[in-house]
Amino acid sequence: MSNDQESTDALRQELRTGETIHVDAHGWGLTWAVRDDGQLAQVGLGPNGHTAQVEVPLAFYPLAYRTWGSADPFREAALRVTHADGTLTTRLRAQALTRTALPDGEHLKIECRDELFDFNVEHNFRTHHDSGIIEQWVEIEHGESGPVLLHDYDSACQLLLAAPEAELIQFGGSGWADEWRWTTEGLHPGIRTLSSLGGVQPHLQRAPMLMLCPDGPSHEDSGTTIGMSIAWGGNTRFRVDVRPKPEPGSPSEVVLTAGANPYGAEYLLEPGQRFVTPTVAWIWSDGRSAMTDAFHSWTRARVLRDPEQSRAIVANNWEATFFDFDEDRIKGLIKQSAELDAEVFLLDDGWFGSEHPRNDDEQGLGDWEINTNKLPNGLDSLAETAEQAGIRFGIWVEPEMVNQRSRLYDDHPDWVVRDGHDPALHRNQLYLDPLLSEVTDFESNVIDQTLASAPSTSYVKWDANRPITDPGSGALPRDRQSNLFVDGVHRTWDVMRRVAEAHPSVDLMLCASGGGRSDHGTLRYFHEFWTSDNTDPVTRIRMQWACLHFFPASAVAAHVTRWGERPLGFACAVALSARFGIDLDLTSLTDGESDVLRASVEMAKRTRDLVQFGKLTRLISPTDGTDGSRAALAFIRDSDAVVFRYQIDSPTSDSAPLPQMDCFDPGLSYRVHRTELNDTVRSRDEGLHGGGGVADMVQSWPLTEALSADILEIRADGPLLRN
Repeated sequence: MSNDQESTDALRQELRTGETIHVDAHGWGLTWAVRDDGQLAQVGLGPNGHTAQVEVPLAFYPLAYRTWGSADPFREAALRVTHADGTLTTRLRAQALTRTALPDGEHLKIECRDELFDFNVEHNFRTHHDSGIIEQWVEIEHGESGPVLLHDYDSACQLLLAAPEAELIQFGGSGWADEWRWTTEGLHPGIRTLSSLGGVQPHLQRAPMLMLCPDGPSHEDSGTTIGMSIAWGGNTRFRVDVRPKPEPGSPSEVVLTAGANPYGAEYLLEPGQRFVTPTVAWIWSDGRSAMTDAFHSWTRARVLRDPEQSRAIVANNWEATFFDFDEDRIKGLIKQSAELDAEVFLLDDGWFGSEHPRNDDEQGLGDWEINTNKLPNGLDSLAETAEQAGIRFGIWVEPEMVNQRSRLYDDHPDWVVRDGHDPALHRNQLYLDPLLSEVTDFESNVIDQTLASAPSTSYVKWDANRPITDPGSGALPRDRQSNLFVDGVHRTWDVMRRVAEAHPSVDLMLCASGGGRSDHGTLRYFHEFWTSDNTDPVTRIRMQWACLHFFPASAVAAHVTRWGERPLGFACAVALSARFGIDLDLTSLTDGESDVLRASVEMAKRTRDLVQFGKLTRLISPTDGTDGSRAALAFIRDSDAVVFRYQIDSPTSDSAPLPQMDCFDPGLSYRVHRTELNDTVRSRDEGLHGGGGVADMVQSWPLTEALSADILEIRADGPLLRN
């Protein structure tokens, strides 16, 4: 999935018994070796894994990639296949290794072949020395007498030893509005499966990331931390298979696998067809901070569109109007947003549908012509109003979905995903079949034509508000309907790629009922994503804390709303620590709230160079530890910093002091500006301080009331003048 251009100087060598393969990710990595029987063994993993030497006979090392029928019969396999003749066993033999140089790393391809069948598996590793991330995936192709059935097809399979105190951190919640729930658990004997379903919006259920701490609890600056992300826009699965040793206190053997979730998604693979598993991006680091630095660097360099571009302040009308608006109402909100100095006005759901007007969620979806009863002068008139007011115009679309009460469904009922049953409705809508070329052409044309109707539009929010049910595609034979779950992701990505390439100057936000598509694979075609529909700032502190472990703040959209009925200033302070935006009825603000919001917009502009491009430093966690009543984090860039401090609940006796920040140069003076955001805004210049004084100021905790926050803007002012 990387954007690296590969060198043409690829070096290919045949693999022989005893040969080792070192995957070097700049300070860590892994080593595989060829056993006497031709199978690949994992010899090393970790800081010394990329230089590991074979110290005992290779037969004693674990298989690097377990296949069904050929490995430990008491462990689940990474690859499970029914071959064309019905054989269940797959036994792979290493054939060759190809190394290709990259600008900052290399691409390794390890070719394997079954000992009986023309069945070929290629292990791929792409290393990035700038970030330390390894991308890993598998490609499968065969020349058997008929199709083979892939039951399990993991992208990565690693074995490691875990201490009794080892921890697993995962991010699964109850679904909508509960994304990114932080859960820490121990490793216990048996198989722990962390999976997601839903097809279109699986990450509502569980983010496709985890952290594994095999030596015991990790901290920001210490403790072995394995961070892993499945870059896949469909269902995902981690399996953590823990086998204890009989000696008390001994480390357990852990097999960690990651990839697409094959539940209900067995794949029938034709001869000559190539199957590519999702990319898994992962790193072995010392401490959580180093893991985050790696994922932020890699996401900016290899994933995000226009990573060097500052993200705009977006004002959305949804919380203000829902479906109930007309042209005058929207133009008024555009002008008010511009007066607040927001930079994009986003018109959300409800602007389309003529025969079936989109006045609620029961009709109109799929009919992407203007609702002239609401907007008699079309989108272009709104975009012109925005341009005159000095603000950009954006639009909401949901091209993958359709209501039954729509002209599109009347004309093309065969375009929806369904089997022989009457299709079940979710949010009163159905999912268009992404395997039909006429559907994918329609979907890309929806955005092309919408943008053409208002050519100055420069922002699009792409939403998807239902999962896959009744899985069936008219493009697939009856015996391979389950291929939909894999092929559908690739075809949807094709549409997204077409849109991104056709509109390079349009910013794209990714949304799926909130954070249902929070993955590094889909994000390649977008600038940012909607973290969750839950915008209660108390919940969002914890969500964003988790999310920012893997994504830079520039990609994490955070809007100020009325959710939770918290003080507006507190909500602003939380949103300011990510990509700041507004989703409020601006006509209902009091004078004091207008002042708070205006000050927050000004602060977002002053600090986004730090928030969006700086190094994240976590100070006080709201998700783990003894004190969940507070949170604090900072963003540091060059010699400048911004620090966010939140008092979520009433202070407790367990409140510990903030850790000392060592990023401030004792030889420099810093100008410090402190802003308190609560029911009102109080801002003052704290003057010039040396590096030590600034560190002490950050470490002190002035907040004493629940739902209060302050922000310290710290800018280097020059050499410290001494008497």
